[in-house]
Amino acid sequence: MNKKNKAEILSPVVYVLCLAFIMRIAVPLIVIVTTGDYSLFYTPDTFSYVGSAEELLSHGRFYSKGLPEFFRTPGYPLFLVPGILLGKVETVTIALQIILSCLTTYLVFRVALTLFEDAKIAAWAAFVYAIEPVSILYASKLLSETLCTFLTVLFVYCLLKYFKTESLRTLLLASILLSASVYVRPAGYFLPIVIVMLLLAWSLKKRKALLFAHAFGFLVCSLLITGSWQLRNQREAGYSGFSSVSDYNLYCYQAASVRAVKEGVPYYEMQRSMGCPDRKIYLQNHPEQSSWDRGKIYRSMGREGIKIISRDPVTYFLIHARGMVRTLIDPGVTEYLIMFKRYSWSGGLLGQLLDQGLFVTFKGFADTMPIFFFCLLTLTGLYLVVSLCSGVVALLHKGFPHGISTTAILCILAYYLLVSGGPVGYHRFRLPIMPLVCVFSGYGLFVMYRRYRRQEGGRLVS
Repeated sequence: MNKKNKAEILSPVVYVLCLAFIMRIAVPLIVIVTTGDYSLFYTPDTFSYVGSAEELLSHGRFYSKGLPEFFRTPGYPLFLVPGILLGKVETVTIALQIILSCLTTYLVFRVALTLFEDAKIAAWAAFVYAIEPVSILYASKLLSETLCTFLTVLFVYCLLKYFKTESLRTLLLASILLSASVYVRPAGYFLPIVIVMLLLAWSLKKRKALLFAHAFGFLVCSLLITGSWQLRNQREAGYSGFSSVSDYNLYCYQAASVRAVKEGVPYYEMQRSMGCPDRKIYLQNHPEQSSWDRGKIYRSMGREGIKIISRDPVTYFLIHARGMVRTLIDPGVTEYLIMFKRYSWSGGLLGQLLDQGLFVTFKGFADTMPIFFFCLLTLTGLYLVVSLCSGVVALLHKGFPHGISTTAILCILAYYLLVSGGPVGYHRFRLPIMPLVCVFSGYGLFVMYRRYRRQEGGRLVS
């Protein structure tokens, strides 16, 4: 590819990246100018990340409150270190996240270009992600989502490059990036299994023994990277898992939601009665665990959670399915209200969503702040409808390339959507997959735009 061709390909995406940067920097600037309240960039989860990062800096170990940390993983706390060192954790971290989110926009362009081999379609895909409301918002939140999304999309890009080049080095790099994303957010912990199954199926189809060996190499690389952290947890805290958040969630979210439905009580009330997150209440319910170490308690939580779910799998299936739908269709307007100080999350927004549903919660907002709420809902909701529908148009289009790369992206989308389900299905959980949705949406919008131009051209001719 000569310099002229490269310039022609990159010229449209430069404007898209400028748009992505302007939209992402506008949110923190508006918050600072209108409120001056830096706490709006925080959530309850932020403090555990910051605490672990400060422990890393002060003692060179991944601890929290003087004990080995194995609830949080070290990826995002390491990302917070530069901001803490400079004494500007909000400013520095948000600046870095805005850069990462813009780089993710460029990666959407590269993924679409690799998949469709058309710079115009790739530019459309990048544009769709540049204006994606949830990624714009979370670039200003001190949470792990933006970093995890960047690493996930970079992994996907390397995986697609591997399908074209069959380079083991590229595949191993993809494995490292996927494992790095798991260190940031453990949601992708089981994704290597899905990818290995896909690689094995591909190797069988192509009848190449070397590709089978590549799949094995991907698996070994992934297991070594994530397994090393599990060994650390076992050595430091007597917990053999990757993150105790999985066992905690099984008990305090999945099992609590089943019991709340079966016993007819509000979700948050059931959580509190089960001792989540109040350790004293939990130990009153489980006095035999008073002398247990934290690792053993978390394992017991996980086992008890599975027992409760297994006694009523149909109820949990319905809860999980609703969570998946909520993750997919929640436009994220509530977080914008929080960010712009129009609503206080201390009132129990999540509990309201779980107990009363998305539409009842939205009605409450509409009654208290109709103009502001409906403007935001219209913008975010319209974006979500257009992006999802155009993605479906792409998949149904006869010219869409249905090959191994498309299959891989669909498998990754399905995986993250599946693990995002449950009682806490929420818009932030779809952040890692939105760039991939935008790849398909860009194709669908391009198809519809081209069809519209042809129809307009036909009218002019006639």
